Amino acid sequence: MLTIFDIKRFALHDGPGLRTTVFFKGCPLRCLWCHNPESYEMEPESHNLVRLLDGKEITMTRKYGSLIKEEDLMVEILQDKLFFEESSGGVTFSGGEPLMQYKQLISMLKLSGKNNIHRAVDTSGYASEKLISEVAGHTDLFLYDLKTMDPEMHKRSTGVDNSQILKNADVLLDMGKEVIFRIPIIPGINDSEKELDAYLRFFEKRIEKFKEVHILPYHKIGSDKYSRLNLEYPLGPIAEPKQEHIELIKQKFSISGIEVSIGG
Repeated sequence: MLTIFDIKRFALHDGPGLRTTVFFKGCPLRCLWCHNPESYEMEPESHNLVRLLDGKEITMTRKYGSLIKEEDLMVEILQDKLFFEESSGGVTFSGGEPLMQYKQLISMLKLSGKNNIHRAVDTSGYASEKLISEVAGHTDLFLYDLKTMDPEMHKRSTGVDNSQILKNADVLLDMGKEVIFRIPIIPGINDSEKELDAYLRFFEKRIEKFKEVHILPYHKIGSDKYSRLNLEYPLGPIAEPKQEHIELIKQKFSISGIEVSIGG
């Protein structure tokens, strides 16, 4: 059994082709900008939602998360196999952090492989080297988040240190795995010249082992969800990055010959 909180079909930004993205519940990070606070805890949970109806606030309860057997989830995924085959797509396991339920994740990766389905894992990389190596043996593509390069800023903005995350990135690259690095651009946290230069140095040292970076500009969707869940948004009120700034970041990273996309 595993715990999920959503299944998104016909996803276009979670790997190649049309994909079915399965969102595992549970995450060890607490990113200030996270737009899925309902994914933090591994167990199903209920939240009181505040809605406006005819100018009045209405409170209702919604359950987030459900338990499902691996074989039943596979039946759900196989419904989309024709679309995978037509578009060179597949299944992406995301979260939360799918590595938190690593035994169930490996089970799903094996089942997907037996059904000739392309397998991607969207991860923060926050796990032991042994665990991520085991997962890698059954994964075709990693969508690998790099939140920030500065260790102190990473701890302040996500709640965890980034040393193991950076080590695991090298573990995957040294294994010859296909890795796409993803960078959420968060104003005031990881968009300074110093921080961007640190990203670039990291990429240039590994340029022979990967080829693609996705830039994910911060958006305010998350703050709206916190409001509906009657929770305080930890990042506070900040402006979304300007498109010109995002384009400059893309140009900076592209200098080394890296293929850079905005938005995945």
